[in-house]
Amino acid sequence: MVMKNYRRTLPPLDYLLFFETVARHKNFTRAAEELSVSQAAVSKRIKFLETWLGVELIARQGRNVDLTKAGHKLAANASEALEYLALGIGQLRQGAHDKLSLASNIAVSQFWLTPQVNEYLLSPHAVPVSVTASNYEADILNQDHDAIVYYGTDIPSGWEGEVLFEELWQPLAAPSLLAQDPDPAQLTLLDFDKLALKWINWPDFIELTGAAEHAAGPRVNLGSYGSSLDAAIRGKGIALGCPDVLKYEIEAGRLAPLAGTPLKTGRTYFLIWQSGTLSQHTRDLLRDVGIAA
Repeated sequence: MVMKNYRRTLPPLDYLLFFETVARHKNFTRAAEELSVSQAAVSKRIKFLETWLGVELIARQGRNVDLTKAGHKLAANASEALEYLALGIGQLRQGAHDKLSLASNIAVSQFWLTPQVNEYLLSPHAVPVSVTASNYEADILNQDHDAIVYYGTDIPSGWEGEVLFEELWQPLAAPSLLAQDPDPAQLTLLDFDKLALKWINWPDFIELTGAAEHAAGPRVNLGSYGSSLDAAIRGKGIALGCPDVLKYEIEAGRLAPLAGTPLKTGRTYFLIWQSGTLSQHTRDLLRDVGIAA
């Protein structure tokens, strides 16, 4: 294998960049403007390159320049080489951005976001998508994600975003259970631990809605919110949920909202990103996944 020592056989890359710009414009002033440097800096690099090569590249005529025979030859080769290098680097950078990192709380991830992502991943031109799920807000806000499905009353400071849907909170149960026409007061209320004050469990729901038909029913705390929904899907009782978040379970016939007026919680599901970070490419990917306007 032949060892290549480009440091010995090639001049510094900035020499070639400066020369290619001068050769293209045939003018030191315009070359300096494109490179955002002084005209003296351009002239200095060209002299260094000529000294390194041992040949004259430019016949100077004031600010305008003519290329020597050697200059014409190097200009053609340098332009082609730099274009090839720029193409390769551009492909690497594009590849690095052809992926999407998302985050949400666990319930949104399990019942809404992951099904959306899985549907997208079945498309022929899908890029890799990662989904981080945590019920602790700091865990997802303090990590580097392209976008987050955020649950709250407003978009947090330092972030931008758009509304996905307003939250309506409603009792849901398996259609097979509701088909038995049970007495609502006898159905088990499937509850969960409140990990944040903004979460609404069964005692909160009954107090806020005055749902007397559920007040006397048996209540079981299953720990996690996801467990309460899983038990409801299996026909074990009534869970609380947002029909928009649970649309896939409802469309598949695994859950159905109970009759009655849903509770408007005053909270919203937002799609958010850190201020000033959302590129058009990322927005296009979010649209492809189906979670951005």
